[in-house]
Amino acid sequence: MNYLDSIKAVSYIGDPVSNTAMFLSAKAGKLLMYLNDVNHCLIFAEHGLEVPEKLQQNHHFEFSDNPRLAYYQFTKNLEYKQIKKNRNRIYTTLDNGAKIGENVKIGNHVTIEPFVFIDHDCEIGDDTFIGSGTIIRRSKISKNVHIAEQAVIGADAFNLIQVDGNLSNMPTLGKVEIEKNSYIGSHTIISAGLAGYTRIFAHTQIDANCHIHHDCQISKNSTICANVKMGGFVQIGDNCFIGIGSQIKNRIKIGQNSLVGIGSVVIRNVVNDTIVYGNPAK
Repeated sequence: MNYLDSIKAVSYIGDPVSNTAMFLSAKAGKLLMYLNDVNHCLIFAEHGLEVPEKLQQNHHFEFSDNPRLAYYQFTKNLEYKQIKKNRNRIYTTLDNGAKIGENVKIGNHVTIEPFVFIDHDCEIGDDTFIGSGTIIRRSKISKNVHIAEQAVIGADAFNLIQVDGNLSNMPTLGKVEIEKNSYIGSHTIISAGLAGYTRIFAHTQIDANCHIHHDCQISKNSTICANVKMGGFVQIGDNCFIGIGSQIKNRIKIGQNSLVGIGSVVIRNVVNDTIVYGNPAK
């Protein structure tokens, strides 16, 4: 079998998983060290990247001038295979109009209100409440989670690439993980990770109309107030408070025990135990 055909999943070079695909530019060569702990990965790499012989023996490198584009083309093929597989899968319709896909694991005492949609292969833990009209895809949800009406969990990510001079969106092949005792408000959207996880840790409280973008990590006991928007790869530490209507730029880190004031625009990292506010927040 061709090596390209043997890989069925993806991950990030900074947190790689064995038997997955990823991409790496030449200037990010220091990240190669993470491959020492995994096996048989497919790496779309940029010409000029110096790879130790041991890694070349344990992994397969596909070199090009644009590894991100090569990775995109590979992942589009994976996405198409998944779509094709799901065309033949069946949804079960409950008496209240809710639809449940195949291979969905639902725990004990779960409340599923009318017109909920739970896609194939999701997991729902014990004592979880899912409000009417909510959509859940690509997700693993722990016990005693409350998801209010018309939330979207596991939405497509938004990460653009130039393909033949035109913009295209990268395939979403990751997931969402919501830990126990968390709350997700109505109309809130949580995007799945591009290749890894968007994670909501235990006891986190997220109000209505928020947008948590792909690959964000919101640590335990944090409060995200209504209408907060955050870009991809944002990291929120333990016990943080993000005020109403705040906006957080992608890849920002907010340290534990910090507070972001109402309506703030955060464009720089925030260290532990800090209060910031304003536009830009400082």
